[in-house]
Amino acid sequence: MLKLQFKDQRLPAVWLVESITTLGSDPKNLIVIKEDGIEPHHAEIRKDGDALYLSDLGSFKGTFVNGTKVGKHFQLRSGDVIKLANVELLIVEPKAVAEKPKSVAPSVRSDWSIMALSGPLKGKSIMIHGSMVFGRSSSCDIAISDAHMSRRHAEINLKGGVLRIVDLQSSNGTCVNGQKVGEQVLKPGDKISFDHLTFLVAGPVGAAVAQDDEDDDDEATVFRAAPIPRAPQAPKPTVRPIPKASPAAEASVSAPQAKSKAPIIIGALVVLIAVVAGAAFMMLQK
Repeated sequence: MLKLQFKDQRLPAVWLVESITTLGSDPKNLIVIKEDGIEPHHAEIRKDGDALYLSDLGSFKGTFVNGTKVGKHFQLRSGDVIKLANVELLIVEPKAVAEKPKSVAPSVRSDWSIMALSGPLKGKSIMIHGSMVFGRSSSCDIAISDAHMSRRHAEINLKGGVLRIVDLQSSNGTCVNGQKVGEQVLKPGDKISFDHLTFLVAGPVGAAVAQDDEDDDDEATVFRAAPIPRAPQAPKPTVRPIPKASPAAEASVSAPQAKSKAPIIIGALVVLIAVVAGAAFMMLQK
């Protein structure tokens, strides 16, 4: 059994045992909230067996669950956070809180959600519970204010662990992974499109999205050639400088050379004198 508890604990928690629990600023409501932005008849929670369903009653500021605006017949779960204007209320299960958790093996959760990749809800994750209608009308479970959405565009339902989407004869159609569908079973990783609005399907924790191995390129292995060892180089010969001769030795070498040239010079002078004398004699004969 669940309780509705104010987050700031301004009022005592209320057991959700009534068939209809009304919330608003009007004193006739079962839960009266005097706060700016709260309508006289803002929202209601209906009990159907063990299930609880929240509906917005046409309020101006809307009704939100876990940050997502909801319309009619939104199924509530333990841990959900309801926000009316600036007031936050928690759905709690006292028995679960009081009991000491048992040591059990971790199990795979059955929660499914879709995340908005574009449009007014971009970045928000919407938990899927039971059957949920998406559309432009405020009466839808997930109301999306967009001109390309039909009033009741599509329905997403979760039954027996199988998530399915059904197009409700919308004007612009419903697509899954780019293909227009009337009804389609969804799997984690699928992309849902309501015209230009796109949502990504996220499955239970631990569910794997199949990937095509052919798309994965094998990394090339790079081999580096080992460096070739160089032959050892022979040591360079040492060149010793030739000692320079002393001035005395140079003089001793130059003296014989000067003596050997003296006869040549004398002979040349004799020839020159003879030529000059011959030339003078010839001139005297004339």
